[in-house]
Amino acid sequence: MDPSSSASQNHKNFHGNPKGKKAKKFNEKEITNQFERQLNLGKKGKKNQISLNHLLHYESYRESDEYKTRQATKPKNRSRTSRGSFDYAPDKYKVPLTGMSFINLNYKFVVDYKGNYKPQELDPNVPVSRKDIIRIIAPKGNSCPICLSDEPIAPRMITACGHILCLKCLLSLLDTEIPSFKKKESSAVVEKYKECPLCTCIIRKKECKPVLINNIDERFETPKIGTDVIMTLMSRPHNKLFSVPRSIENVHYQIKNFPSVTNTPDLSSYSRLFKADLKYILDMYTEEKKQILQAYEEEKLLYDEDSKYTLMAIDEINKELDDWTNRYNEDSTECESIASNDNMNAGNSFFYYETGFNTNTTYVLSPLDIKVLKTNYNDDYGQLPSTIIVKIENIQYEELTPENSMKKYKYLSHLPLGTSIGFIQCNWFKNDFISQDTWSTFKADLSKRSKKTSQKFEREDRNQKRAQQEEERRTKMFFEQENHNFHNSSNHRSDNFTEEYYGASGGLTIVDNRELPSLLSKTENTDFEELDTEPSTSSQEFQTTVWGTKIRKTEEAVEEDLEAEEMIRKAREEMEKNQPSGKKKKKSKKLILLSSNNYS
Repeated sequence: MDPSSSASQNHKNFHGNPKGKKAKKFNEKEITNQFERQLNLGKKGKKNQISLNHLLHYESYRESDEYKTRQATKPKNRSRTSRGSFDYAPDKYKVPLTGMSFINLNYKFVVDYKGNYKPQELDPNVPVSRKDIIRIIAPKGNSCPICLSDEPIAPRMITACGHILCLKCLLSLLDTEIPSFKKKESSAVVEKYKECPLCTCIIRKKECKPVLINNIDERFETPKIGTDVIMTLMSRPHNKLFSVPRSIENVHYQIKNFPSVTNTPDLSSYSRLFKADLKYILDMYTEEKKQILQAYEEEKLLYDEDSKYTLMAIDEINKELDDWTNRYNEDSTECESIASNDNMNAGNSFFYYETGFNTNTTYVLSPLDIKVLKTNYNDDYGQLPSTIIVKIENIQYEELTPENSMKKYKYLSHLPLGTSIGFIQCNWFKNDFISQDTWSTFKADLSKRSKKTSQKFEREDRNQKRAQQEEERRTKMFFEQENHNFHNSSNHRSDNFTEEYYGASGGLTIVDNRELPSLLSKTENTDFEELDTEPSTSSQEFQTTVWGTKIRKTEEAVEEDLEAEEMIRKAREEMEKNQPSGKKKKKSKKLILLSSNNYS
């Protein structure tokens, strides 16, 4: 049967005659029988022909009643939360960053002073070209995943993922031999064995860049709630992508776009890009050679290490140095160092307070606190103090996104998207930097914020205690179940013994091993050989457990044995008393007990 003709005929039967003739009415039973007959006819068709009649009643899941019911009862996602203004939905506003975009966000760079950085001046989210990067500045705490050294020797960063390795470890990883059973496979296997040891990014030696480890510990730079902190007034012109303290804002006159790595004063805490010349490159590679040779001498004395990868590391450094030297010799044009002629005043600059300059998070004063200070100093940023000392009441964290960077926090637009920002909320009560009139003006707002913060901390404490209690309850239930199973498996023991050693409550019990008898007591002259033998019947101090070990009897068991011995002794004495004197003892007759299985 032809599927197309069957489907056409079935369509006529179900939907009426298309020519306008009066359609015959069918009940449900007749329709079902007719449909089954058509299915059976399809089975009797020619060979290799498949009936498609089963698709006539096909219905997608989106057209079903179940899908419509679920969609009607499904709660709608709220676009705004009921929390404070600084809370945000991380899934909605999370900025996805990988590769050079991730490195551009989390690290600083030393670049060639001859490069063109116009894109970076206009947009901080544009990564620097790899060929212009001389060195990457990374914070302390990055250990090599191969040698596990906390202080990598001549470290190199894989720019595809951002992980850091020692130069010798990197070269040894790239020099890894492919297993013999893999050599017959495709060439992609070669790249398989040149992946980052911490992720699946492919390592390309030309894309690995030298790293400078910043030895400043972030723990001492991170502000903490409830402590006093010193905040610095920062100044950033509208046409600059780095800010400096207000006290040294004249530095912007001397710098065209980004500062030099050898600038005076030191601006390493304020800018993300630093320019360097050939002299800096020569000093950098000379220092790396010195570190590699010094480490080789130490490892040779301790482990008699081969010099293969040490020589490879020195050769690699010489190649990189030659590349930079040839590049500078080809292009001898000097970078322009024309000073900026912008007029530095409060009208074309941003001002804000910042602290913790060497941390991954940018800590700034919250907008309400800035408003308090600005009101206290007649709404003039030029009169604000260069530094203030305040007590931290709370820190609200937020991630810089395109929306809040262009609208809410324009003074932070020099930071790349995805930067973690910590807004510090201060306690201004009896603070020396604001007057009593200013405090009275903002007392209602500040008190409301303080109340909300205290409620938040109380709620977090309650949740933490509740979580701890729940964890303790689960632990207690686990040990109760374990003790219950153990008691059931050892029910042949006496109740007194179980109650003494495992607790009478049957709950979470702690056995104090200090009260247990010592198995190797010198005073009792017991050893392992004595414990393997049967205990002496005179002392009756030990008993055999179901596992075949010897343990000391309980006090009640010992008392029962003593009572039995005492009863036997008294019985013997009574028998001796009742025996007539002068007569020899008759040989006791043996009593034989006969038993029968006949209980009838």
